[in-house]
Amino acid sequence: MASWILVPCLVSLRDEFNRLAPGRDKSSDGSIGDTSHSASSSDHNPDETGNTPYEDSDNTNEVHAIDVDAGLRKSGWTMTKCVEIIVTRHREGRDNRLQNVIYNRRIWSRSWGWTAREYTGASAHTEHAHFSARYTTAQERDTRAWGLLEADDVTKSEFTAWMTEWARSTAGREALARAVLTYDPGKDANGKTRPGGIVNPGGDAASNPTVGPAWALNRAIVASIVGYQIRDRVDNVQAGVDALLKGSGQAVGRQIDPQSALDSLGAGELTPEETAAALRAALGDDHAATVGRLLAG
Repeated sequence: MASWILVPCLVSLRDEFNRLAPGRDKSSDGSIGDTSHSASSSDHNPDETGNTPYEDSDNTNEVHAIDVDAGLRKSGWTMTKCVEIIVTRHREGRDNRLQNVIYNRRIWSRSWGWTAREYTGASAHTEHAHFSARYTTAQERDTRAWGLLEADDVTKSEFTAWMTEWARSTAGREALARAVLTYDPGKDANGKTRPGGIVNPGGDAASNPTVGPAWALNRAIVASIVGYQIRDRVDNVQAGVDALLKGSGQAVGRQIDPQSALDSLGAGELTPEETAAALRAALGDDHAATVGRLLAG
């Protein structure tokens, strides 16, 4: 019987290796055996030849073994890791399609509870890993995932590290800022305000109870500017009131400038204490003292 097929479960395993590592080396990939295999009983021989370790119940000429090159050419992945994933799933009862796995001078077998033993065959299987499927129909036809692509998922620690690096970058900071400043939780499907929203003080609060942080920040800046303007006006009014309340005990030098102080001296309307204060305001302490002595003498 010349034609043969690879059992479907091993077709799916080979395809999963290809999806996991699209650029992998396939130099030592194989399925049907060469003449050295055909000379003895091997899973690489088509099962209708009578030259296989087991027989299945159908009449389809099937090969029950593949070799997968160890050169995966994928960062973070080795054939050792792949074998460990596949063997562990079998050991834990999550898979039952394989009979043997051979790689790097070790063999794992279903009949030995998937414990590792030394492999002493002619090939050390360092350049590729060997996978033999069982000869039962249900296992032969089972093409579900083998777990390699699941293990290729990003771990929590890897995701956290990548996200932290991204968030610290210029692009990450800008993206996060835009996301925060444009987020408006609004209402849920039941019309209730979602938690975390900023209360909308505007007239449209009934239909839009919350506002985005960007709008709230803008309003806060405007309110701050208006607040400073109001405070400045209040301070100016207060200064004017203080200037009018001359009897409040404030020093004259804080109420009038030098020119108005000299004008007050000429009008003769100040008390001696106020005159002295006016001189200090107009002339400074040193000159005021000199003029004072002259006026007293």
